Order: sequence, then structure tokens, then C-alpha cells
Amino acid sequence: MKKLFTLLVGVLLAGSAYGQSKWTTIFDQDFENNFDDQAMQYFECSESHGINRGPVRVVEDPANPGNHCLKVIVRSDAEAQAEGEYQTEGWGDNVHLISWDTQFFIYLKEAIPEGKQIRFRANVRGEKDGSFQFQTHAYPQSYIYYQLFPNADDGGNTLSYTTEWPAKPYTKIDVVSHDASPEGNFQCIALNMTHAPYEGNVVYLDNVKVEIRDVPEQGEVSWINFMRKGVFSEDPIDEVNYGSDEEPNMVKVSNFMIQVYDPDLGRTVLQKAPVVETGDPQFPYAVKVPTLNHYSETVQIKDLDAEGNEQYDEEGNVLMKDSTTYYWENGNVIGTSAPARYSSQFFVSTLHKMKSNEPYKFVFWAKADKPASLATQAHTMPTKYKDYNTFGSESDFALTTEWQKFELGAPQGKTVPSGANGCQTITFDCYCLQEANNYYFVFEECSFSEANVTMEDRTLGTPEDIGLKVNLDDDEVATTIDMAGMLTAFEEKDFSFLNNAKDGIKLLALTQPEDPEEEPTETFSGLLPWTDGGFINGQGYFMEDENGINIRLDDESIDGSKINVMVWNNPDSGLKFDNGESITTKLAISQSGWYYIYNVTLSADGVVDGIKDIKLEQKTNAIYDLMGRKVSKMDKGIYIVNGKKYIVK
Repeated sequence: MKKLFTLLVGVLLAGSAYGQSKWTTIFDQDFENNFDDQAMQYFECSESHGINRGPVRVVEDPANPGNHCLKVIVRSDAEAQAEGEYQTEGWGDNVHLISWDTQFFIYLKEAIPEGKQIRFRANVRGEKDGSFQFQTHAYPQSYIYYQLFPNADDGGNTLSYTTEWPAKPYTKIDVVSHDASPEGNFQCIALNMTHAPYEGNVVYLDNVKVEIRDVPEQGEVSWINFMRKGVFSEDPIDEVNYGSDEEPNMVKVSNFMIQVYDPDLGRTVLQKAPVVETGDPQFPYAVKVPTLNHYSETVQIKDLDAEGNEQYDEEGNVLMKDSTTYYWENGNVIGTSAPARYSSQFFVSTLHKMKSNEPYKFVFWAKADKPASLATQAHTMPTKYKDYNTFGSESDFALTTEWQKFELGAPQGKTVPSGANGCQTITFDCYCLQEANNYYFVFEECSFSEANVTMEDRTLGTPEDIGLKVNLDDDEVATTIDMAGMLTAFEEKDFSFLNNAKDGIKLLALTQPEDPEEEPTETFSGLLPWTDGGFINGQGYFMEDENGINIRLDDESIDGSKINVMVWNNPDSGLKFDNGESITTKLAISQSGWYYIYNVTLSADGVVDGIKDIKLEQKTNAIYDLMGRKVSKMDKGIYIVNGKKYIVK
């Protein structure tokens, strides 16, 4: 059979897309000895904005005798009221202490300018569960900005703790913004310790460390395009509740959704955006967003007071006022105000959750039946608003009746704005004219840096469980698996799409983090030749040499959607499968950066739950080189035949 796959020379290893820069420590206290009490200050705020300076309390840890830690007493709302000196915020029944009623300050060794990356780490627990936030100050009580870590993972600027010491330090990482250090004078971190429900608490901190570094330089970016099929992209993103908690209306979200008024239903609906034929040879198909006309009627009504009583002028005449009602063109009532520009919206969603400051490319063409302007919003999911004018305002998207190309992000030298952090949806407000119009969009890409895209983001279909027989003795054993699911996920009829240098097979690898206290990240190795495969170790992770277990696919065994997978245990690996032991790993078929994943169990008997269509084929006297590749004959070199080494001189 003619080989369908391009053989690659060697194994391409995945590298980081970012250059590394080292962290510099600017505060580090374990509170056991020689702690710097001048760099730590504790304050309570009074109603008159005066300051009550409290002592820095370093105590023996009640939960771990012999260990010392920092103790911060957070007073309750009731305690503050009893003292008669406290500052409140809120109104009505919701009046409570300000978050900075109790603050703890960490004074750093040097001022930190904007643009530096900062990392805060600490062990924290409380006598009650609680949280605190981070402010920036020039020095204690010299306030600058209310958020130091707005874009940090796991809670943003809020650190939530429990009554137990964490297994590893809580960590916050972000880039110091211009707001946080507008004059390069940020040198003090203020921890706002007061939190709901304002009952007071005792908080313990240990191993507090603050570090800074230059933001790692980004090298050449590899892009993952989440609009693989342009206007026909229909990835199942998620579900969104378009109703209420009491009466939920769960709507399935795909790449292109619209929120428009439906005259037949008499209400606004969230639905999949229609793809229409344009009759334009440049773009035969486009996503269409329609809008409707509306009108208003104004009548005179009595001007009643809040209790419904008539009002009179000095001459005793009943006061009248204008009352305007707005209607859609079919007569359905809108309300007492004109529909806003966001009455019709177009949502572009992806499987990737955006991160502040990450590279992105958003490239599309657009036009309208009538010239109009669009503004953008950032939504976590369609209709779940987070930020306004995030990617541009009306002046940035002035549509005409002719196609125009718009390029956001990397083409403009920009990254994801902070307002879109955690969002999956870019939203266009389409009712700017407040009249009937049709908008048309054609998408080239909505791409994100491969370094920021997770395994889950880029996985198509549902990962399959397969069991593979390991060749442990003189017999070569192949397991036949059916890859119909993979071909369906990629919408391919056969394996010929893999006949290029960018698509193929990858094995699970571990990326060791720079910080040894952080967990290794699971990723996949570089692209591997199918007929050469790659090696894994006893933990199931990719190896750079051949002293492990070799997994490879046989392109000569293809039968429709079925293919043989050979697994060979190199005698030099030292790995054994005694007493039914097995090794688990992951194998990914990669297409243009997208994955279809197999959860693989390697065992001597090849039996695993959920395995379907397994067939074992026996072949004898097969010849392999030391890379585990099957060869037709032995020239000069070292070879393995039936588990034994042969040297040909």
C-alpha cells in the first residue's frame, strides 16, 4: 500500500513560546527569626479617617506548635460600632464596614514601576473562612489604586482562604498596570482584611514572599484558529441560561449567535446566527444579523403623584404630561423608552477563555445594507455582560455597503484587554441606527497563542479509552483500533489529511514549571512520525530517547477507519508488566493544532474497560532498529529480532 504519511526526521520537541526571565525577591518573611517589623505594619481606620496603629503580631501558630506566623485581628462590624469610630459604605440595611477598615501593609524593598510582573505568595488561614483584597500604596496609607491583581487566576484581586493551612502557598501573579503605579511609585502592598459578612476574624499568614521580574518576552507565536471553517464554524461552546434562576431557559451556544427581536414570538430571542447566500462572488456566504424598525406614540395623561393622586396648577386645572410608548414595526410594545443599541447583538464565541494581555488575532470582513457603526462588548458567554467598548468603539467599526476588512489584536500590536479577562465572547451592538438594517460578517480567524490554549480548549470530540497490547516477548503484537470517531470529529473521510508536516501523532509530555512549588503541566510532545512513533517512560510521559516503550501506528495496516497500533517494550527500559500492572498515557492526533485524544492503557494482556473492536495480530521475525522502527532487512548496525539484539558489521 502506498504510504500516506510524510516521515519526519527525528522528534520535534515542543518548546515554550516565551523567553524566561528570573524572579527577583523584594520581600520574604517566614516569621521564625530576623523578621523585618519595619516592613510590616498593621492599621485600623477610624470614622474620621484617623489611623490606629497596631503592633505587628508574630505568634506561635496555634495549629502547628513550634512554628511562628503573623497574626492579624480583623474587627467586626459590631465591634467597630461599639467603639463609635468606623467608616461604612452601602445604604439601608446593607450598611457595613469598608473593606479597608483593617489593613495590613507590606513595604517592599523598592518601588515597582508599571509593566513589571509581580508575584505574591503566602500561606494563609483564618479562624473563619474569609478573603482579602490587594491595594497599591506608595507607602503605608498613601493610597494609589484599589487593585493590584485584577487579572490573576483563581479569584482575580481577591484571595479566599479557609480555616486550614493550604497544601501549597496561595499565589497571585499579574502585570503592574499604569493605574497601580502611575508615577512608578508603588512600593507598598495593602491587604484589605475586612470582608463580608463583617463578623470579625483572626487571620494567620506565613511564608509571605513578593517577587518581580520583567514580563517574559514572547517569541514567535504559533496560532490556534478557533474559526476553522469560517462562517460555517459551529463548535459546541457551552450552554447559557437565557432565562432566570427561577425559570431557566438553557440555550446551546456555538460560535455565532444573535440576540434579536422575533416578531413572530413577540420577544427578544437568543439563537444561532443564520448563514446566508450573498450572491457576491467575493464572499458567497456570510453570517447575517437582521434588525427591525420601531416607532413611538405620545399621548397626554394625568400627572399623578407617587400615591396616584391628581396634581393641579394654580388655577385648579389637572396637570397633564406626555407619555410616550415605543413599538416594534409589527405593533408589539417595547416599553417607555427607545430600544438601545444593544437591543440587537451579535456574539462571536470560542472554546478558549481569554486571558488579559495574551496575544490574539481577530480578523473579519463586514458590511451592511445601510452605513452604520458598531461598538463592542466583552461577555463571559452570550448575554452575560462584563465590559463595554472592550475591543473598539463605534468609530473603529464604521460599516459601509461594501466589504471592509477589520483586524484586531496582533495586527494592531495589541493583546487581550483586561476587561475581557475570563471571557469567551466578543459582542457587537448592532442597533446603532435604531431602524431596520442587515449586517453581514465573514470570518477569517479568531486565533489565540498556542502557549495560552489548554488541552481542553483545543480538543475535538470526546476522548476515547483504548487498551493496547505490549510486545514483551518474541512475538510482535498489534492492536487494531477504529479511528472512526477521530475522522468524524475532524470531518475527514480518510487519513490523507495527515500527509503533511504539521499534522500527525503526539504523546503526553510534562512541562516542568519554573517554580518547583508549582505542579507540572500536562502537554503533548512535538509531532512524531507515525511509523517511527515515540517513546514513553514508566509514568506514561514522552521521552527524548529510546529507553522506554515505543508506540507507533502502521500506515500499511489501514483498513477503512481501522489501523494497527504497535507497542514495543525496549529491553533496555527496565519496565515490566508483572501481576497485571499497566501504564496509562495519552495519545493525540493533531490537525492544525487541534487534538483528538485517546486515553491509552498499556498492559501485557491488553484488556481495559470500555475497549471496543480490539483484534490481536501475531507476526514473527519482525526486524526493528534501536528507535523501534520496523525495517525490511538488516544492514550495518544493531537490530532487535524477536526480543534479541543482533549486531551486523
